[in-house]
Amino acid sequence: MATPFCAALRNRFPDARITLLCRGYVADVFRGNPALDRVLEYGGAGVLARSGTAAASRPPGGYDACFVLPPSFAAALVSTFSRARRRIGFGGSLRSMLLTDCLPAGDYRRGHLSRAYLRLIERIAERAEGEVPPPMVVPPGSWREIVRERAGDREYFVLAPGATYGSSKVWPHGRYQALARRLAAETGLLPLIVGRAEERQGAEALLDGAGTEGKNYSGDLSLDELIGILRGARVVTGNDSGPVHVAAALGVPTVAIFGPTSAAWTAPRGAAVRIVTGSAACAPCFKRECPSGTLECMAGIEVDDVYRAAASLIEEVRR
Repeated sequence: MATPFCAALRNRFPDARITLLCRGYVADVFRGNPALDRVLEYGGAGVLARSGTAAASRPPGGYDACFVLPPSFAAALVSTFSRARRRIGFGGSLRSMLLTDCLPAGDYRRGHLSRAYLRLIERIAERAEGEVPPPMVVPPGSWREIVRERAGDREYFVLAPGATYGSSKVWPHGRYQALARRLAAETGLLPLIVGRAEERQGAEALLDGAGTEGKNYSGDLSLDELIGILRGARVVTGNDSGPVHVAAALGVPTVAIFGPTSAAWTAPRGAAVRIVTGSAACAPCFKRECPSGTLECMAGIEVDDVYRAAASLIEEVRR
């Protein structure tokens, strides 16, 4: 969701030299992005390591501006080591004193997050931005080779049944099993499951319960390889988590399942995206664990709801 910000920044300041500083595990999302001149990874774990990378990256004369997208205290602290003349970000109790330009903290959740990020540019440009640019992720040049190595000659769909945020974001695995079984049977596509290493065992049980052939790549892909796998999919279905956002930004048909979080704020954006959400009165609560233990917001989303969304996208692409 930060890639539209990068495009808008380049459009507003076409002659600027733009450096992006990020955690290593997301760096491949930004590599090849034409809006950026340089992508730097934090030099290690912890605020001191990040700050050291920010300090070492300073160009002669320093930066003119540093945009702080995450609303955390640590991100604002790291920005001070850039020694930029202006540090623009969203305010907050302690972080406000580390920034030269603070937007109200509430602006971070006003409208879609991609639009919220553009308000940082508006602060320094002193003029309104137009439409939010589409998200962009550039797949590795070898993505077709990655697909051949991992999926062979079979066409496939991808399931991303996990969520780093917490268990409240996870649609029940029994329903993912039923979805995998039905999509495989009715489309002839091979199911591929992606996720973190700690989700591997659950993904294996999902495939076993689906009773269909498939491949489990949870914890077995670099981010570069994951992007390649997503790029080659006929459709990607998952919880509100990283894979659905990357897939949508790649232009791949994407179904995103929302429960405790807000699609109005963080829905993946793309040309072929379907959002499936329940109707629980308590949603969105933004809790990592369900306060009532019932996971009502996810329990109200049926297999048919998600299947119809995925099948319709597959059919649209065939046309």
